[in-house]
Amino acid sequence: MIVQVDKQGQNHPLGAKMQVVWHGTAAVEVRCPSGRLLFDPFVPLKGSSSGVRLEDYDGFPEIFVTHGHFDHIASIPAITRRNRHVRVHCTRTPYETLRKKGVPAEALELVCPGQAWEGSGFAVRVFPGRHAVLPRASFSRVASWWRSPFRSNLPHIALQHWLCRENGETVFYHVEAEGKSLSLMGSLNLRDDVAYPRHADLLVLPCNGWEDVIPPAVRAIERLEPRRVLLDHYDDAFPPVTGPVDLAPLLDKYGGMAAPMAPGMAVDV
Repeated sequence: MIVQVDKQGQNHPLGAKMQVVWHGTAAVEVRCPSGRLLFDPFVPLKGSSSGVRLEDYDGFPEIFVTHGHFDHIASIPAITRRNRHVRVHCTRTPYETLRKKGVPAEALELVCPGQAWEGSGFAVRVFPGRHAVLPRASFSRVASWWRSPFRSNLPHIALQHWLCRENGETVFYHVEAEGKSLSLMGSLNLRDDVAYPRHADLLVLPCNGWEDVIPPAVRAIERLEPRRVLLDHYDDAFPPVTGPVDLAPLLDKYGGMAAPMAPGMAVDV
């Protein structure tokens, strides 16, 4: 069910425990006693250190997409073929991309900033987001990709990057359940003109997309002022283009407030 967000942005009183599970890349599961939500599911490519499998995404009734890049939506057609009753919530561009990839219209539901979804004990609000500023592919970087033992991934990555567009539609989700709140960024950037929720019990912060992720990560944390931060999207999801991100400067700066997520481990919000 889609409802309009109230103007005051009041929390929805829901009443015990919300947990977060990271499945690699930007794939995040949010669970409470009454249900589960899944954000940006993706099965990493050959050569990744991740052990995530397609079947790990079975059984979710609701999937939410933060934007249309391939590492956020490319696994969704296979997921919907295996799970006929799943609903995928996304903005217009990934909606159209997924339709072209064979996802039936009845499995998709359009969302846009200023809306909220309620169900299974959750309230999910949608805010405008902004994508990270991707670094340019220099000659030396491309040359290193072609020397990689996983260069066979490159044609697939190039094709999916071309097919799966973001188109300025990145969104920011704010989830409330069991008296707790969680903010989830699909990409490491924020818009200057948006009043985002502050002081969330937990911020899921993607550490990818920039030449140096530390300055934009600090800007986001300082602006949103969450009580705790879990870091995701720092893994080698599609080698040779991606590799592990060095999080040490961020962890040193924030101490116990910020921590990398461990794949498959449930963390209380």
